[in-house]
Amino acid sequence: MKITKVKKLINLLTISSVSFLFACANGPSVETNLDKENFEEYFAAGNVTVYQNEDDLPGKVISLGLVEGESCKAKENDAPANAADARTMAREKSASMDANAVIFTSCTLIEDQQCLEMMVCYGKAFQVSSN
Repeated sequence: MKITKVKKLINLLTISSVSFLFACANGPSVETNLDKENFEEYFAAGNVTVYQNEDDLPGKVISLGLVEGESCKAKENDAPANAADARTMAREKSASMDANAVIFTSCTLIEDQQCLEMMVCYGKAFQVSSN
């Protein structure tokens, strides 16, 4: 008698599990703001290495120009403006110039009409090659 109850329980669990899996397989779709056509741009800052000074740049170096990045605290409950976000934006701008290296010269808080506080970081973008 106990074996029959165990078999029924196993069958019930199996049917429930299979039903659950089929229900999940046709679940809601997920949409993101990631565009697979521009996927590399989302991680462009990761391709730009930060160096402390020009003496640290390895290989052949071509200066591509100046870059700046901003971090804005627009509302009172937003995170404070910070150098990390401003530097990341500057690295993204460097990557858009085909740079793979940047040297930051300064970061400073500035007054801005759209932001309660704004951090701006300035730097120089470089293309470094091993040739």
